[in-house]
Amino acid sequence: MIRKVKFSNFYSFNGEQEISFLANKKKKYDYFQSISGDQIAKVSLFIGGNGSGKTNVMRLFSFLSYFITTAAVDNHGNILDGGFQTFFKSKKSSDFLIEFEKDKIIFYYYFSIKDNVISEENFSIKDFNNDSRKRNIFSRKSKIFKLNPEYFIDIPKNALNLVRPDISLIAYLKSNYNIEIINKVFDYFQISNSNINERGEINARYQQAEIAKLYLKDKKLKEDMEHFVSNFDLGLNGIEIIKNEDINKIQINGLHKLNKEKNKISFEYESRGTRSLFFILGYILDSLKNNSIVIIDEIETGFHPDALSKIIDYFIDENSDSSAQLIFSSHSLFFMNKLDMHQIYLVEKNDKNESNVHRLSQIKGIRSDDNFLTKYMAGAYGSFPKIRV
Repeated sequence: MIRKVKFSNFYSFNGEQEISFLANKKKKYDYFQSISGDQIAKVSLFIGGNGSGKTNVMRLFSFLSYFITTAAVDNHGNILDGGFQTFFKSKKSSDFLIEFEKDKIIFYYYFSIKDNVISEENFSIKDFNNDSRKRNIFSRKSKIFKLNPEYFIDIPKNALNLVRPDISLIAYLKSNYNIEIINKVFDYFQISNSNINERGEINARYQQAEIAKLYLKDKKLKEDMEHFVSNFDLGLNGIEIIKNEDINKIQINGLHKLNKEKNKISFEYESRGTRSLFFILGYILDSLKNNSIVIIDEIETGFHPDALSKIIDYFIDENSDSSAQLIFSSHSLFFMNKLDMHQIYLVEKNDKNESNVHRLSQIKGIRSDDNFLTKYMAGAYGSFPKIRV
């Protein structure tokens, strides 16, 4: 699970920001009990006005997964861009630090990028299976690499001469060698799910096709989705997914029971809410199955508030003994009285057009029994849109 991230010069965020999912003395099952003694929030909500930077926070987590697992080169060998934009095309470096936990190991991964070139990269761990000492796995500064020989036994000295300046060393090592500690990091981020891409498109056609393929590949996942959908009063009894192998096209039909017969309706004619539920459930069910991260921007799109509440309840209940992690943004403010102050994050812009993010629990004088929604709408916490029309 992601424990915390630090980042700077990323889209609308200029100065350094920290997002921590750690808490203390939480016994609820919507927190994961860390080997370190901390608790990690399984569900985290980001709220704020339009243009405040919420989507850019979701982009952050998608970008980190992309960067760690992608060798950023197209089919012709051309170097691609880093997968993000700097603050108003700033030329200074962008810095990222992610701390996450898996299999009783805490991982620390830092990198700095300037003009699509990695100037620094460091990877270290605390392995609680053996001891809790922090060990450096590798470091990189410009073109100088240092590898811990304990983890990299069979790599030739000149092997790293081929590492491109625009890709993570993790992605390079994974594509060329079989190293257990590298595999753990790569595999964890490769199975993360997100409904947003680098351009900020939500549920783009490519992502929709990938979810449909996921249902085709995993029969149990599709059955769980259909069972869930059939209980949502949508008039659906099932969903048919057909892949035409000749043209590599996927046809999706809603199955409606009428006079004891199932009638097919092309999915493009189903309601926006029905289509949103189909795709969102793909992300969530796969995350629950694999104990992975799911990042959803504007989770409420197309949903009735009660349906949305049921989806979050389902994730929490099904995840009670597991470590899947849901990170999402929303304009549905009812979540403020559904989650606690350690699970809610406020995003806002200052008069310099810089986004800032902070945890609700960091606000001075806040109490756990406050009516968060009422106080937020009254402007007590900031981050509430100031619309003058």
